[in-house]
Order: sequence, then structure tokens, then C-alpha cells
Amino acid sequence: MSHQLAVSDAQRVHLAVAEADAAKLTRALRSRRTRPFTTAQWLAVASLAAAVADQLDRVADLAARENDRRIWSTSARLVRDTGVRFELWASLADSDQADGHATPSPAREVA
Repeated sequence: MSHQLAVSDAQRVHLAVAEADAAKLTRALRSRRTRPFTTAQWLAVASLAAAVADQLDRVADLAARENDRRIWSTSARLVRDTGVRFELWASLADSDQADGHATPSPAREVA
């Protein structure tokens, strides 16, 4: 049985903002494939992730059904957790740059 999320017009506005920020985040992360990120770039993508999570929290607050609120809140939490990881990688990039090493590869660290 599938569940359709009921989305109001007010929620659509927040989702549109979240989608725009998510698109910027995706473009930024794809650019990382060609060059390592600096501390500032990791912090920028962390900020974008936080912005997406904030919009998803607003969508959750506007949800009419409890189940929908939980789904949107969980999505917001997962995106926010990802932003926290980006902040961690920013601190790692900062220490590596100070030591003269390349920015660490999060994909390699996760694997």
C-alpha cells in the first residue's frame, strides 16, 4: 500500500525553495568531483543543506496529518545530519590545508 503525501499550496511554496537550494547543493557537490573542496566550500554546502532542512521543517509544521509531519520531519533531520557531516569535513579540510595536505575525500572515509 502506497501513501500519498497531501501537500497544500503553502507547503508547495516551501518545497519550491527547498528544491532550488537542493539543486544548488547538488551542483556544488558535483563540482567536487573535479577538484577538492576548501573549508569555505564545505561550509557553503553545509549552509545549503541547513536551508533545505529548514524548509522541510516548515513543510512538516504545515502538514495536516501526523504521518505526513513525521515523514517531512524525518527528511529534514536526515538533510540536517548531512549538513553536519559537511561541517565536519570543513574542519578536516581546514586542518589538512594547514598541514599542506589535500582535502580529505569523504567518499573514501565513508567507505
